[in-house]
Amino acid sequence: MPVKFCSECANMLYPMEDKEALRRGERKLLYACRTCNTKEEAKPGERRVPVYKNIVAHSLADKTMHLYDVVSDPTLPRTHEVKCRECDNREACYFQSPVGKNDEALVLYFVCTKCSNTWLSSDM
Repeated sequence: MPVKFCSECANMLYPMEDKEALRRGERKLLYACRTCNTKEEAKPGERRVPVYKNIVAHSLADKTMHLYDVVSDPTLPRTHEVKCRECDNREACYFQSPVGKNDEALVLYFVCTKCSNTWLSSDM
């Protein structure tokens, strides 16, 4: 989408939705000047592509939480129904966190209170 400029004051025009047309059930794109409030309707055949598209991609390391000091958090629930594979301790604190590509599924994270080993409910 080419940059458009105001015919009145030569400042840049910014895309915005026509609120009045929206109330009538129509969707119209306008270009508006932020300096002199001049508005210009976008032409129907005008190519509409985004000016900037920000795609955030998280790596697995970004999604993994830092689990230090989790054991000392008094607000987290604790259980004696699980067994740590590292030290055979039967006490762990746990919490839910999203996993997967779209963060749709929730999984339980367990943290051993003795050795701070972590595991997922799906690993049991």
